[in-house]
Amino acid sequence: MTVCVRAMRAEDARAFLEVHRAAIREIAAADYPAAVIEAWAPPITEGDIERVLANLDGEVRLVAQIEGQIVGLGAIVPGNCELRACYVAPDAARGGVGTAIIRALEQIACEHHLAFLELDSSLTAEPFYRSLGYVSQGRITHRLDSGQPMASIKMRKELSP
Repeated sequence: MTVCVRAMRAEDARAFLEVHRAAIREIAAADYPAAVIEAWAPPITEGDIERVLANLDGEVRLVAQIEGQIVGLGAIVPGNCELRACYVAPDAARGGVGTAIIRALEQIACEHHLAFLELDSSLTAEPFYRSLGYVSQGRITHRLDSGQPMASIKMRKELSP
């Protein structure tokens, strides 16, 4: 099946959040305690959708589709040289969706003349990012929006112009 990566549209906001939530609850849950999972992937509200649409951090967001269904998402914040997100729906995991998203985000980062991307990787995703050339900068404690601490790994990749 062909993966199509494109810019997120306003009508994709709920699917964007649904993929995010499912990936955390079904994939990352094996690596984190329930309190972290609950804080990281709470039920989706209309307020969450409004926050996604407001995009106060200036994220550049992409979605990945297979046969018209959104199965992945990604985001960078060019102003911070930050890779903010890459999540894949559980039933599409390990099929090249995440790699397609990261490649597209790295291309956008290069178009913004970024020399590198940094991210706070989950423990779950660290091997994935490492396989794509991201290098661990060490373990950190990431704070979720709720304030809940979450074990993470700071990673970085130098980008080629």
